[in-house]
Amino acid sequence: GEYSDHCMLLLRNRFFKSACFQTNIQKFFEDNGITDVSQLNGQTFATDIHDIKMITTPSSIKYCKFGTFKQWVENIDSTWGVVKYEKFPKYMNGKKSACHYQLMQTLQMTFDETKKFIEPTLKYIVALRDDPAILREHLKFSRYKDGSMIGAADKNEVVYNLMMLNDRFTKTKVYADFVNDLVRHQYNEAKVARIVVNGLYATLFGNGLEMLKASIGKFDGTSELGSGNSHCTRFEYGKTLIGTRSPHVTPSCVWLTNNVKQDEYDRYFNLTPAIVCINSIGESTLDRLSGADFDSDVVLLMDDDILVKAAQKNYDKFSISTSLVSSSKIKRSYSLQ
Repeated sequence: GEYSDHCMLLLRNRFFKSACFQTNIQKFFEDNGITDVSQLNGQTFATDIHDIKMITTPSSIKYCKFGTFKQWVENIDSTWGVVKYEKFPKYMNGKKSACHYQLMQTLQMTFDETKKFIEPTLKYIVALRDDPAILREHLKFSRYKDGSMIGAADKNEVVYNLMMLNDRFTKTKVYADFVNDLVRHQYNEAKVARIVVNGLYATLFGNGLEMLKASIGKFDGTSELGSGNSHCTRFEYGKTLIGTRSPHVTPSCVWLTNNVKQDEYDRYFNLTPAIVCINSIGESTLDRLSGADFDSDVVLLMDDDILVKAAQKNYDKFSISTSLVSSSKIKRSYSLQ
């Protein structure tokens, strides 16, 4: 339906919550000679292999903490709640995103590196001020239709429609004031390191191919992507990417990964550019990403050479922070106090 162009949906049902990724399950079964439910490695009450619609884990089925899988299946509703889906960048026609001050401080860039990094942003702000065509592209509001401005959502859309009506509107004081306010806002954003970069906030998809193989008993513990690699169709293959999440607590919370081509992921998953397939086998990727998990968490993923080189300078100098500390359960009892 309306969600068919998305790869990830965060779904809810009774005692169920899971980030679900659009998968060609039947194609995977067919390629691996799976023709009967008896060949599956897991639990199902389906009798026909073609009835399998979802492969999930006990951690997604919260009811398994209180009762049996059979009880849950018998009592869930056929209507699933869609909480959210992957989002695409809002700058430059969906090609760019804004980074944040924590990344700038974490990377410990020199003055010259920082100056070179922000130069394209400053040039863009000047272009917004001087070129109405670039300003129109920046606004990206509802397309102009039949001259009507009824239902214009805000001042930005009004300005956009007036620009489409008549080029001479760009000579008015209203337009000049609007541009001045916009430019001032962009400069203020740049001052707090909201710098526009080539990248996006990509939804994390962890070891999906291994999960498919586990469902038919063919997972041997090895990673399909390999340590240090990821797969995202948004970026060029063979390129080093930098990823980070905010907030983070140490300079070790920066992730460098090699974007690799992986035909099996493209064959069995209907990936969008806003999905990044990552590996957690043999490397502490989730700890590097500030304690991320696979419950629709996102990572700011970029291919900016300046940021990558800055990260490489100190990449192995800081220990990765984790929450893997031992603890003992405290026995507590009620008292009158």
